[in-house]
Amino acid sequence: MEVSGSVLQELLSRMTLLCDHLAGADNGKATVPYTLPQLLEIAVEHRASALNINVGAPPALRINHLLSLVEGAPLTNADCRKLLAPVLNADLKAQLYKTGQAETCISSSGAGFKVYLFLERGHICASFRRLRTDIPKLETLGLNGNLVEGILNQPMGLILLTGLPRSGKINTLASLISRINTTRLSRIITLERPIQFWHYSQSSAVLQREVGVDVPGFAAGIEQALNQDTDVLALSEIPDRETAAFAIRAATSHKLVLAVLDATSSVRGVERIIGAFDDDDNRKMLPIFANSLRLVLHQTLVNRSDGRGVIPAFEILVNNDQVHNEIQNGKVDKLAWIMQEQNMQTLGRSLGKLVASGLVTEEEALRYVSNPNELQYDKEALEASAYTDNATPVVEDNTDTPLMSWL
Repeated sequence: MEVSGSVLQELLSRMTLLCDHLAGADNGKATVPYTLPQLLEIAVEHRASALNINVGAPPALRINHLLSLVEGAPLTNADCRKLLAPVLNADLKAQLYKTGQAETCISSSGAGFKVYLFLERGHICASFRRLRTDIPKLETLGLNGNLVEGILNQPMGLILLTGLPRSGKINTLASLISRINTTRLSRIITLERPIQFWHYSQSSAVLQREVGVDVPGFAAGIEQALNQDTDVLALSEIPDRETAAFAIRAATSHKLVLAVLDATSSVRGVERIIGAFDDDDNRKMLPIFANSLRLVLHQTLVNRSDGRGVIPAFEILVNNDQVHNEIQNGKVDKLAWIMQEQNMQTLGRSLGKLVASGLVTEEEALRYVSNPNELQYDKEALEASAYTDNATPVVEDNTDTPLMSWL
């Protein structure tokens, strides 16, 4: 009788687990004088970014980019098994022996950790990477005006956050989630790949699900979230048309959806979504997209005038009647003109505001616009517009403050 490859793989996994059990029984007694929670507590106390556990060396902490060994003898195979037992459940162990690695997230000592389990010469090892909690405030980003905060308080709709890769979109997504978390009584479910920031539940309950670990994909995660009493849904990316369709439909079913999308401008972000539904069978999604969209934030990082890192500049495309009609018809040609005519916050206006406040030099700002006239900063016109926030980023003067790492 012919046996399929999947059956053979399952048998191999079971035999490996049995051998692992027998090997653990004959591998001597663990003598390690500390537990995993104690090690993670030390990591938190010393602000370590990672904890590494492997056979043949003491546990190692990554502190300020340098390794620091925990005092004591090198770990044995039995020591590693004992230390990692609290995180290595049956499912993770099966995955570890099937693929050579496994991932999960845990919380300990008031912090969150991403756990990477792997094999080395048949021994179980792990790296614990501390998840970030240095979430920027909306005031720091200059997004704390009535426009953005008002939409964050709405019960439903879609907010797109666009930008080039590593333009800080993930930091801004975390900031938007944090503001909802502290101001609304709601259930927030995030779908992230990977989880970068650790959110503590405050006024809201925040449930963070990692794609590929807790859920197979973004589309599946959105579909599941519809049955999980979700108020707010946050996506770290829109990888395909199926995810875009699920996200748009979720935004029309009493969910506020925040979603990150790679694009070179707010208009190009809208164009990418429209392009996903350009065939006859899917053009019916365009009116739904036009009805669900609330605004598009496009983020660009520019160098600060004081030489201390970068600061974000934002385009803010608001979905008013004119924008709605263009999107419904599958067009984007007039969107940039509408932004200009309606005094929405263009990139040039945002940069002009940063130049006027002294946070960015004019020379730096001119690198991001094609015409110097785009660096407009008409304070009265902007304050009179219903489609822009006039807040300016708040920058700490303390030179000892660590610079933000933008993702």
